[in-house]
Amino acid sequence: MHDNELEIPAEVLTDPDGFELMRLWAAHGELHVTINSNLEGGAEDFGELLADLFEHASRMYSQRDGVPLAECRQLMLDDFLQRTSSPKDSIEGSIPTEH
Repeated sequence: MHDNELEIPAEVLTDPDGFELMRLWAAHGELHVTINSNLEGGAEDFGELLADLFEHASRMYSQRDGVPLAECRQLMLDDFLQRTSSPKDSIEGSIPTEH
């Protein structure tokens, strides 16, 4: 376990069918992402994951910062829409090849 690694939720440890969906790390001033390429469904299904993540993050920021939940949601949505309208050219990604 890395010193800065978050704990696995207890509910996951009790489900033999549980699996990791993704990992996000900040290092060297950049975001580093690993997404499980064996996820079922297609790109359109990833929206559900993003919506759930959005809700969890909105609630975390609302509780942590003492800001109304609706305001946190709007701030996050506005920033998301701005950033996705002009994606970064520097973002790279691929499915690793088996060795």
